[in-house]
Amino acid sequence: VHGTSATEVAVKFDCSKKYPCSRIILEDVNLSYKDRPATASCVNASCVNAGGSSSGLVEPKACL
Repeated sequence: VHGTSATEVAVKFDCSKKYPCSRIILEDVNLSYKDRPATASCVNASCVNAGGSSSGLVEPKACL
């Protein structure tokens, strides 16, 4: 995935406790916001009820 985000927070995993997100794979993601790097929203440096992995270029850095 390459491109621009409509908001500064381009990656946010906020999954439910009852139905958590799992096996998320981020690979070669490059997102920007207004010609600057976008950000990832993480709570205490971890995703909320989400798990997975990332590899390659992943910008913004995700909490997986």
